[in-house]
Amino acid sequence: MPLRLDADQRFSCRSCARCCRRGWDVAVTAAEVESYRRAGAARWFRESAEDPVETQQDPFEPLGGGSGFRIRKRADGSCGFLSAQDRCRIHEEMGASGKPLTCRLFPFRLHPSPGETVVEASFSCPTVVANEGVLLPAQRPELSALRREWSRIQPEPERPLQLVRGRPLSRAALDSLRQALRRMLDRPGANGAPDLRASVARMAAWLEDLSRYRVVRLAPDRLAEYVELTGRHAASSEKPVVRRGPSPAARLLSRGFLFAVLAARLRLDEEPSSGWRLGLRVKMARLLAHVHGLWPAGGGVDVRALRRVGVPLDEPRIHALVHNYLRSAVETLGRRQPVVEELALSFARLNAALALAAMYAARQGDPVAGEGAVSRGLSEAADLDHVGEGGLMARLLGVLSGGTEALALFADQPKRPRP
Repeated sequence: MPLRLDADQRFSCRSCARCCRRGWDVAVTAAEVESYRRAGAARWFRESAEDPVETQQDPFEPLGGGSGFRIRKRADGSCGFLSAQDRCRIHEEMGASGKPLTCRLFPFRLHPSPGETVVEASFSCPTVVANEGVLLPAQRPELSALRREWSRIQPEPERPLQLVRGRPLSRAALDSLRQALRRMLDRPGANGAPDLRASVARMAAWLEDLSRYRVVRLAPDRLAEYVELTGRHAASSEKPVVRRGPSPAARLLSRGFLFAVLAARLRLDEEPSSGWRLGLRVKMARLLAHVHGLWPAGGGVDVRALRRVGVPLDEPRIHALVHNYLRSAVETLGRRQPVVEELALSFARLNAALALAAMYAARQGDPVAGEGAVSRGLSEAADLDHVGEGGLMARLLGVLSGGTEALALFADQPKRPRP
């Protein structure tokens, strides 16, 4: 089964150790735990970064539901095998191939899809955000080996392709859809310069048409033909798109999605042992009230900054960051959710990332968000993928993303700060 890669995405680990410090669960298999215990891995585990003494406790603890183990976290949320020099002690002692498969696979995620496996690069990794390193096609052999190993240990069934829930989509239609969206994304603006807002407004109008009841009811072959013909026309048409502003309901849902991102960050920043104790619940309640304008700013979160600080998407370096994110989202469509929902989630995360960037800039007293603030916002928003996967949470995020309204929200952003 071939790998579906974003051919323009780059990645080479630069050992920033963000993934080791972020507080995510690092899953390890029973076989990996056994090999680490035989090797005496407890000698390499430290209860704090500067602790010279090996731990007296088991570095591994069971995951809920008997689905394997995870590496025990330190009090600050970091992996206990992370050295003071931001190096993995398992790597130092056993080599790169000795690390848990979860760590070797990051920042990539594999999604079995009809006829191919989609390889998604997580934007929670700053190097993926910056698009630095070796192009992914050059890493195909290594990724194929990881895919084979992952499939043996964690087999997943292929997920059927859908345009919207309950409406199947052929692989040929998905290919046409990707191509049309990419052409729209890369279109120059009216003055010849890149204009992401205009491009996304065109994408939103086309996806809204595809989501109409009479279109999604078409037979698969007729739907594939409709996608190909209308996509080609929408991508090449010189007729300006009439922008439809987002509805009040969409703005309300976007606040809910922003809360989900901020709540995930709050949970990651809290001590792992805190669980859902009263203090964390109070913080969550205050955060929810603030996002909806019912509580003062605090904890580095101030949604009023969204009215004072702009994100200059036409600035070349920021344009490059956002374009890279959107191109990756388009090129790797066909992952887990129906295609329209996947795109809506990608734009909802992007909208939240730009909101975070505005808050970071406001704290620094800057009237516009710079490259660093946008990069950080993209990574922080993508963290939601690692703490809210599957089940009810995934469905809730799908609702909060707002469908094609998420694209309308992005296209409606002002070019400069509001007066």
